[in-house]
Amino acid sequence: MAEEQLLPGRTRSTSVTFPARVPYIPSEFGYSPQEDEILEDTNESSWCRHKHPTSRTIYHQRRGDDDTLNSIRSLYDSDVVYIDIHGRRYCKEYYMPIDELEQARLLMLSSVFYEIIDHRYTTIDLSNPTKILDIGTGTGEWAMEMAEEYPNAEIIGTDVAKIQPDATPLNVFFEIDDAEEEGGWTFPLDSFDLIHLRYMKGAFKDWKYVYNQAYEHLKPGGWIEVLDFDDHKQTLEYLSEHETRFMKEVQEGSRMAGRPRSIEHLAPSYLTDLGFTDVKCSIYAIPVGVWPDEEEVRRVGKHFLIAVVNGIESLCLRVLSEQRGWDIEEIQYTVEKVGQTMWDIATDPERSKGMTFEIRVLVGRKPFEGEDVGSARTTMMAMDERSL
Repeated sequence: MAEEQLLPGRTRSTSVTFPARVPYIPSEFGYSPQEDEILEDTNESSWCRHKHPTSRTIYHQRRGDDDTLNSIRSLYDSDVVYIDIHGRRYCKEYYMPIDELEQARLLMLSSVFYEIIDHRYTTIDLSNPTKILDIGTGTGEWAMEMAEEYPNAEIIGTDVAKIQPDATPLNVFFEIDDAEEEGGWTFPLDSFDLIHLRYMKGAFKDWKYVYNQAYEHLKPGGWIEVLDFDDHKQTLEYLSEHETRFMKEVQEGSRMAGRPRSIEHLAPSYLTDLGFTDVKCSIYAIPVGVWPDEEEVRRVGKHFLIAVVNGIESLCLRVLSEQRGWDIEEIQYTVEKVGQTMWDIATDPERSKGMTFEIRVLVGRKPFEGEDVGSARTTMMAMDERSL
């Protein structure tokens, strides 16, 4: 087993040191010009979209406990309990890590999502929104971008972990909150123009509870938008039975943890059953690797490949060790093998031709009082498949 080729730059015997905020890039190539091309196009300025020039944006920044702007809505690291599992940092029951490496990967994913949905931060056409909620805000990137786009709106980002920046635009507020907390949400009812959830598969035990709370807290005419990856069936067609078994183990582990990584929450019926109207689920395809001919699409494919390779350990470490009983050596070896396979295929333009991951965007609108929604509930549910 020691002679087997691993993902370039990775070993089982030593830990890898990752630079802050920049995803790990395999460094020992020597295989093909395509891999060198990926290295040349992974500087942070090419994928980290969120820049706030001080000449345009006023910030509020947390200071001391007695001198904090909006203090009752601020986040304090001492309020949050973190867990260290095999060198990765976690918060509460969430299965993905929240350390610097994962934060950097989330920033890259945010850039990819922006490109995929037509250079927009939301698929909803908002008209003068006054209040927007981002559940599971993570790094806060989406909330801050929306604050730039809608400077007159109050943007609230909630998360179970404090990983958001202290300096933010004046109209952004980050709060520690669990969307499944007993007793319901503490926000005023009928108050949000948009409630947004992104990349939250496996985060909740009861999606119907979260959707019900969202419905109650949206204004009449307000929208919910949920963006998440599908079940990867199309992607697995390019991989071997080994990778398929790996994904099944992760799925089973998440089910055992009570927070299944399924796509059930993206079913339009979850929204229509609550009374949402204009419900629609759209599918967008993200290219993986270097196969696209168009330069812009190829760049997205390279960035997404780096995000995928960096995300394999994030995806599986906690559920495989805690729920499936794998030891750390077994997990590390599998992560390296799966990563190597993905890398080899995605950097070969012929083998990876047409290889994509798909995301689904589920949206629904809370009807106005007295609105007839009988026909609207069913006419907007067709799948709209798009690809760069």
